[in-house]
Amino acid sequence: MSINLIHVSDIHFGSGESHGRLNPETGLNVRFEDFVRALKKTVDYAIDSRVDVFLFSGDAYRNASPEPVYQKAFAEQLKRLSDAGIKIVVLVGNHDQILKSTASHSMSVFQSLEVPNLTVIDSPCLVRLETARGAMQLIGIPHVTRHLVMTHEKYASLTNAQTDRLLVSHISTILCQLYDELDASLPTVVTAHMMLEQARAGVEQELMIGYSMSFPLDIFLDERVDYVALGHVHRHQVLRESCPAVVYAGSLERVDFGEADEDKGFLHVRLARRNTQYEFHSLSPRPFISLDADLTSSESPTDRLSKLISRALIAGCVLRVRYKVRQDQLPEIDEGKLRCLAQEALSVQFRPEVVMVQRDFRMPQLNESAVLCPLAALETYLEQMAPERKDILLRRARELGSRLQAEEPE
Repeated sequence: MSINLIHVSDIHFGSGESHGRLNPETGLNVRFEDFVRALKKTVDYAIDSRVDVFLFSGDAYRNASPEPVYQKAFAEQLKRLSDAGIKIVVLVGNHDQILKSTASHSMSVFQSLEVPNLTVIDSPCLVRLETARGAMQLIGIPHVTRHLVMTHEKYASLTNAQTDRLLVSHISTILCQLYDELDASLPTVVTAHMMLEQARAGVEQELMIGYSMSFPLDIFLDERVDYVALGHVHRHQVLRESCPAVVYAGSLERVDFGEADEDKGFLHVRLARRNTQYEFHSLSPRPFISLDADLTSSESPTDRLSKLISRALIAGCVLRVRYKVRQDQLPEIDEGKLRCLAQEALSVQFRPEVVMVQRDFRMPQLNESAVLCPLAALETYLEQMAPERKDILLRRARELGSRLQAEEPE
């Protein structure tokens, strides 16, 4: 009999709100409500499917000092799981940690309250979970930082590369010790919040806190492990399909346009010794649409953008319109009309790039022979470049010429 487990990661409440707006009915940012909805859908699925374990692989909030509204939203969903009798495992990620010498983190409150059925992992450990479908084992490795060794005086002279190698060796040793404590007859999950060298990173620049080092995948390759549940990278991906499966759940919602092409969701894992199955469930995240246009040769730039927006617009999307335009075309861009056209979007950003156009001022009639009659050449030039000022400028040129001739010595 397999044990049903939900693998989810990187909720990041509080992130991505710059792409939203306030909901007048709730007073909350619509993008925050998207993130809450994504977690609620996942919890709904877990409860409806009567799963045994809900595993969260780290990073509940944007930072380790979350606003009360973010804490409340996360706690409400954990309570629902706890009340349903589902075992909950919460791993501490880098955004859950306070970047100073302290044992506290954003998950500490749940440890203090001793929430039923909830296990918080803030240091490497092995836990045994008893479920209705049998026992399982879980090894947890929270986010690893250089702080582990930088505070020791004997490591102060190490280079960054040496420190990284030391940490990889340290974590590898810890894992090997924990592997040796496993009951080989029970299904086993390892969860870690870290970047693996083989991972294809998502776009986490907006959320990145501090330095993030990489670990080799082979530290998880042990015949006693059935599934490796990873967090930290926002792009869902399977790095190894089986024996053991090594999987990033990815984040629950899109944060910015860098994740526009990434699906978001969670994994339903059917954990069994040497026969673990898993499937990804999409949460249909809010669409992020980016339009790019070069309008420098367009006679009707607003009409051109209008057509692009009409074709690409999806109701409720986050829309970004980037366009190249000449300086003289800027007055022709009717942004009010474009915003009205895109009113079904949740939000829209217009980002013009003004292109400097090199003009060719050469006139074929102003050839080398034109220097024989400077006033005639000037008149030809002004006729095309400043016709409204031609007469006054020619008059002043003649006056200047007469003055110069009068000052010439005889």
